This record gives sequence, C-alpha cells and structure tokens, in this order.
Amino acid sequence: MKTKKFALLVLFTLAAMLLTACNINIITDIKSDGSGAYIQEIGMTTDGLSDFGMDAASFCDEMGKDMPPGMSARQETRDKETWCIFEINFASLDELKNLYSETDTRINQIVIADGQLIYDITIDMTGDSGDMAGMGLNANWIVKMPGRVIESNATEQNGSTLTWKLKIGQENNLRAVSKTGGVGLDLGGDWIWYILGGGAFLCLCCFVPLVIGGLVFFFVRKKKAAAPEPQPGDQSPNL
Repeated sequence: MKTKKFALLVLFTLAAMLLTACNINIITDIKSDGSGAYIQEIGMTTDGLSDFGMDAASFCDEMGKDMPPGMSARQETRDKETWCIFEINFASLDELKNLYSETDTRINQIVIADGQLIYDITIDMTGDSGDMAGMGLNANWIVKMPGRVIESNATEQNGSTLTWKLKIGQENNLRAVSKTGGVGLDLGGDWIWYILGGGAFLCLCCFVPLVIGGLVFFFVRKKKAAAPEPQPGDQSPNL
C-alpha cells in the first residue's frame, strides 16, 4: 500500500533531504473518554530552507498536501526555528485508528477497558528511507496518556507524556498502559505532586495544633502573671 506509506515515510524523507537538522514530532493526545488530538509537527531552520530557495510558508504548504483530510495548519516560531503544525481532532479511539491506518502504523491494540488504556502499535520505517538518520533527522513519536502511566517502553517520560525516539530503517514497537479510572485525585501521573501534597497535608495537621496550643498556653500564662498576689498586710484582722 504505497499511498499509505506516503504520510509518514515520505514526510521524513523530504524533511531530511531539505535540512541538515530537522525535527519531526508526531503527537497523539488521548483523553480518558477516547477522544483527543493527532498532531504532526515539522521544525526547520530558515537558513536550511533558503539554501533550497524556499521559505517557511511554501514548505508548510508543500508538506500539507499529503496530510489527512480535515487537518488544520499553522506556523509557530520556537528557538529561531519555524514549525509547521498540522492538527486534527478525533472523537473516539476508532477515529484515531482510522487516522493511523493512513500511515505506516500497525495497530496491535488501542483500547480502554477496566479503567486502563492499552496503547500498542508498530511503526514500519523499513521502507526506502535512505540514510535519513545520518542527515540529521530527529523523529519523535509522542503520546499523552490519560491518567497515570503504569507501564511503557518509551525512550522518555514526563508525567503522563511519553516520547519514543523513532529509529529509521526498522520497525518500532511502542507500548504503554495507563490507569484512567479509580477514585482519587488525578495529577496527570506525576508522582512528585502526590509526595508534595501529602507532605503539605501532614505539616498542616501537625503544625496548626501546635500553634493553637502555644497561643493558648501563652495567653493563660500572661493572665496569671497579670493577677496581683495578696500581700501579708492586706488581710483584715479577725473581729
């Protein structure tokens, strides 16, 4: 299915041919109800484009021709790089699977069941890619999981955001599981906030009673000190 491979493989090939250092992010933001957003970002330097007689607008227009129908397009500047950003929303995991089916993505399992999201796909980068990695291509597959991540083989993890560094010229298996349900405060899978929040709660529970007890002790002692002590000559003689 050559037309399906065009969406990712040729995207990487064109970007690497144009630029000596190019960043590509494929982002999937999944919510707990299965909806979310699918985003493709291509970052490029102005000098790299000018060497080929192109500007950011013309490059983004060219790359946008091969995006799935219905994707919105915009440009951003980040650290002196121009980024072409293509985004489309999906209402369910079935719609996400349809988006993936237009690329070199084999869906092993994407399902929400028993309060967990299981995300397991394989990205085929074994086509006629050439030496794209040697040309400075940096391709990241990023998934924002709902809830707390309990299992993954990601290259990097920041809270519930997982990043895989795609390896050109081979198949990449991406797997993760997150806990989406359950009772309690969901802080996006970042455990440090649970520790800080628990510590703050314990400090309040211990510190506030101590402060109140200290103030009560201070005022009671001050009241006793202010009361005059009876003097021996102040007692009236018995009649």
